[in-house]
Amino acid sequence: MPTKGIIALLLSLLLAGCVSFQEPEFVCVNSVEVKELTLSHVSAVMNIRLHNPNRHSITINDVDIDVICKNSTIGKLSVADRVHISSLADADCNFSVRMSTAEAVRAGILSASDFFNKNDVSVRLSGTIKGKYGIFKRKLKVNTTIKQKGGK
Repeated sequence: MPTKGIIALLLSLLLAGCVSFQEPEFVCVNSVEVKELTLSHVSAVMNIRLHNPNRHSITINDVDIDVICKNSTIGKLSVADRVHISSLADADCNFSVRMSTAEAVRAGILSASDFFNKNDVSVRLSGTIKGKYGIFKRKLKVNTTIKQKGGK
């Protein structure tokens, strides 16, 4: 009967790991690099620092996140490749963002004016992340605001 004890111990460890899960934190936007600019749309790569507060690594497989600036949805984040964040660590992750040129101009003007006037610029991210935590698959809700410091 030691097999039942081992199985019970493994199940309790798995459940304990599941209960103690904390969502990854969006720390800051490190950079935004425009990849394509046409009359109809803008494609860019946002490098975002994420923090994993968990004792297990997290792998992000898919995202469905709206990028919101000044209460207007200006684009959608996506991830081309899996993003891996080690346990208790930060990782700089590249996310693609696509938006209409009109939205990009509107958001760029608003954000640039705030930045040069030494105001903080806020970008809200709202949606879901699909990923893996240890051996568990998870779908996480995201509703966070990243504040960037304005110019000096």
